[in-house]
Amino acid sequence: MDWSKAKTLLMLTFLILNVYLAIQLMDRMVEPRIVATSATGKSILKDRQIDEKKLQPVTRDIGYLTAEVDARTLAPLASSPIRDAVASVKNDVEWSVRLTKPYPLEAKTMRDSASSFVQASVRYGAEYTFWKYDSKYQEMTFVQTYKGQPLYSTPQQSREDDAMIGPSLLVLQLNDAKEIVSYKQRHLNKVVRQAQDVTLLSASEAIVQLSEQGLFPASKRLTSHKLGYFCLVTEGTESVQILPPTWQIELDNEEVYFVNAIDGGVQTVERLDTVSKK
Repeated sequence: MDWSKAKTLLMLTFLILNVYLAIQLMDRMVEPRIVATSATGKSILKDRQIDEKKLQPVTRDIGYLTAEVDARTLAPLASSPIRDAVASVKNDVEWSVRLTKPYPLEAKTMRDSASSFVQASVRYGAEYTFWKYDSKYQEMTFVQTYKGQPLYSTPQQSREDDAMIGPSLLVLQLNDAKEIVSYKQRHLNKVVRQAQDVTLLSASEAIVQLSEQGLFPASKRLTSHKLGYFCLVTEGTESVQILPPTWQIELDNEEVYFVNAIDGGVQTVERLDTVSKK
């Protein structure tokens, strides 16, 4: 058999398998969870001093996204201000870049300074937006976006050498002087919106869901909420990512919950450190 034809056939077989597994995963998510009665929901919102009219509306036909893990180079461009940085790659998808000279951030405008660095220096930098700051590890995390909506994914769960960051994240490493000394980056490409005939949870329903699970007691306050997407872990389909619409709900400026807008499941919980809003 012609080797080139055999190789093409093998690649097509793996692609079909990935698509099949992705469809099977989504089939398990299409039935929304009933979270509470209308009266109970209104009582929960009132106890938490939330005005339902001020919550972000949701387009019911938003659908979910599919994407592929980008295995192309993420090394700085030749025109980048950090083009002389030292770059290395892990498993063909996670790039580590160490700057030859630390990049200073303005203490009072860390977010703006870091965003300017990302825009000017990082490959596909315009696609990323600030997400969170970890003062313990001195890391600033940016998340990839699609048409202005964030594509969240699970952050690095371990500090072991073989741990990888989420497939849509960019993590800047700072030193004690609040200078960028290195960063890790992963990227999604071929992002496609898929039509889906299912009613999504509204912001109020997601809040009720958290409350029903005991994660949003009346003693806490809603400080922000935003509809985006979240990369699901898809074993056996590493190259294909499924991203259902997901509510990011922040409480007391320090806790963030991700509520799947299709089935109401909580994807992950993160704690935030405060950092300049500028």
